[in-house]
Amino acid sequence: MSAPVAPRVPLGDPSVTGRDGAWGDFGLGGEFDGVRLSGRAADALGPGPDGGAADLTDVTFRDCVLAGADLSQLRLDRCRWEGSLLEDVFADRLAAARSGWRHMVVRRMRAGLLDLVDAKVNGLYVTQAKIGSLDLRRASVSDVLIEDASIEDLDLSEARVTRLALRDVRVARLVVAGAVLRDVDLRSADLRTVGPVAGLRGAVISARQLEALAPAFAEEFGLRVL
Repeated sequence: MSAPVAPRVPLGDPSVTGRDGAWGDFGLGGEFDGVRLSGRAADALGPGPDGGAADLTDVTFRDCVLAGADLSQLRLDRCRWEGSLLEDVFADRLAAARSGWRHMVVRRMRAGLLDLVDAKVNGLYVTQAKIGSLDLRRASVSDVLIEDASIEDLDLSEARVTRLALRDVRVARLVVAGAVLRDVDLRSADLRTVGPVAGLRGAVISARQLEALAPAFAEEFGLRVL
């Protein structure tokens, strides 16, 4: 049996822009284009129209660098991220449902909840991240590499996932209910809990992982082991 096809991700930082920008400076059509952003965005933008989280819905980040940025208390639904770098970024909750991520690098992210429900993710490299919950339910995911990271909850329910690799990643709970997986490489991941195990169809695991998951397989399929 051949090895899974490796994801095609950016080999270096996709953006090297050095021009400083401000969170309130939107370009034409609500775009940040080729700028460097840092600091706590919500403080610079102020509360949204409803008095809640600052609103960056539908904003595009193109060829940007977000370095040392705090993305807490932001609404980033339907935002578009293209050819950008997120480095040393923090968010207690990053709400980015139905967003698009293309040709991106994320390095040293700390997030309590990363909400990417119904998102489209293509060409994403994540390293040295610590994420409480990564929610990719119903997302379309292709060419994603996550390495040297810790994720408490990774939810791929009903997601379509092609060429995803987890390398040296600790996942406390992986949910794959209704997922469609192809060339998903989990061999070097530390998987604590997986369910339902039938949802792993299309993934590649190691013999050691298969042995560790054997009790879950037996329980799910109603097997008695005597």
